[in-house]
Amino acid sequence: MPYGYLEFLPDLSPPVELALSAAVVGRTTAGPGLTLRDYATLRADGEAIRIGANAYFGERATVHIADSRLGTTVGDEVTVGRFALVHACTVEDRVVIGDAAVVMDGAWVGAGALIAAGSLVPPRKRLAGGWVYEGNPATPARAIEAVELAAAATAIRAGSKSVLTSANDLPVPANLPRGGAPHTLHVPAPRIGQAYIAPTAHVAGDVSVANDASVFFGCVVVADGARVIIGPRTNVQDNSLLVTDAGRGDITIGANVTIGHNVRMGSAMIADDALIGMGSQLADGVLVEPGGCIGARAWVEAGTVVEAGWIWAGRPARAFRRVKPEERDWFVEGVAVYVRYAAAYRAQAS
Repeated sequence: MPYGYLEFLPDLSPPVELALSAAVVGRTTAGPGLTLRDYATLRADGEAIRIGANAYFGERATVHIADSRLGTTVGDEVTVGRFALVHACTVEDRVVIGDAAVVMDGAWVGAGALIAAGSLVPPRKRLAGGWVYEGNPATPARAIEAVELAAAATAIRAGSKSVLTSANDLPVPANLPRGGAPHTLHVPAPRIGQAYIAPTAHVAGDVSVANDASVFFGCVVVADGARVIIGPRTNVQDNSLLVTDAGRGDITIGANVTIGHNVRMGSAMIADDALIGMGSQLADGVLVEPGGCIGARAWVEAGTVVEAGWIWAGRPARAFRRVKPEERDWFVEGVAVYVRYAAAYRAQAS
């Protein structure tokens, strides 16, 4: 569904095919033929998203921007798979992006390229068209002909398996609750402070969300016999899944934490001022100490301790380097941006 942000409303050229749970927000413009599957989210609040004709976004795909710095441009005939993320970048015509792949800020993907499932295109990376890119970070694997590229796009759009574009470790849609207002899974019910819960988010069970925190579009936050605690000024970005139960243990998230888009997390303890990168996956029992950072698309093994002030990256994640002072400043700025977003969304919902 289309949602406004401040004075901005989406401008979508018909025909469009939008799932009821999909979200198109703010200053998003799209050419004819836009298709969004369940919980796909195009959120243009702090900058613009421009999408060409006949674009397709699979289940829980996300497109966002970098506030006041970088919009996102997506060309014609672009196909984006399930749980994939396109963030503050440029994607040229006929590009195919596989399931759970991430394209990061300032990147440029040339026409007719294919980003394989689960791959990471780092910030500011320029990828020439006509190639298959794989890995973390994504590197050229081989050239791709138009016929094979079209077949990969058709497979994504049809929900068929493809060696290049299908991820086998994604949650089964039937096992995920559907979004809406906060629910009572069991008692106690969720306790929501002066926080923002997006209309397509699902928050259920023994969940507390503190003041100035936010849970964005398509997120699933479920505590079934355990607790989920989200601290003040913490943001949980679009299509992230925070799911736990009595056998797995609590999810405790401190203050001023950023949980990036399309994160998947089990039981964990995330201390104040941490950052959990876009598209990352955390197994149960992970501890992130104050100011720790998990890189985009990282896979963090069960029981890992991410030391204070360190970045862990890779699959499996390992200590990479210390957080630089300028990066710490960006983390602080990002938290402030999301506090402002939460206030604006709350105000217009009241």
